Amino acid sequence: MTEEQTERPADGPRRRDAAATRESLLSAARQLIARDGAGAVSTRDVAAAAGANQALVYRYFGSKEALLIEALAQTEPDRTIADTPLADLPHTLLRRALDPDTPAEVRASSMATLVAGAGTDVVRTIARDRIHAGYTTQLAERLGGEDAALRAELVAALITGINALRTQIGTTAIAAADIDVLATYVDRMAAALLNPPGPTD
Repeated sequence: MTEEQTERPADGPRRRDAAATRESLLSAARQLIARDGAGAVSTRDVAAAAGANQALVYRYFGSKEALLIEALAQTEPDRTIADTPLADLPHTLLRRALDPDTPAEVRASSMATLVAGAGTDVVRTIARDRIHAGYTTQLAERLGGEDAALRAELVAALITGINALRTQIGTTAIAAADIDVLATYVDRMAAALLNPPGPTD
């Protein structure tokens, strides 16, 4: 037996294959979530998209819910809210949400995608946690002033609602509108939310 054979675990290739299959299932789940929404994703569809046996979903994740949680939890943290100048934030968020070239990993965890699948407790919890972390906490801290958390969540509602009407429902005017036109209106609507309200008489 050679030194290389002695040092290499007997199940090394098997472990690598298992890791690759597991990542393939996660990637397939993200693609399907981005396309159909989390509520519509089934373990059968995920397995078929990954070219794997459905039983492997339960072997590696235990349940559909655990697969969804891990698929969404592994997406890269979104620094848009933290790093974008406030004046540019509304149209930046809108363009990011509506851009068809946005990677599936990002679209899978977008607010509109999560809200669309919020008929299940798991997805509803994920959506609420994402909104709390990104808007209720992070954006609210940047906004300051009266009702900062409420104003931040209203920004989330504005972007999410437009995204849902355009991409998931397909309403006539919003679906047909040029993104630049939408961005102009979004900036106008969001301006009142981004600036602290002045004193009332």
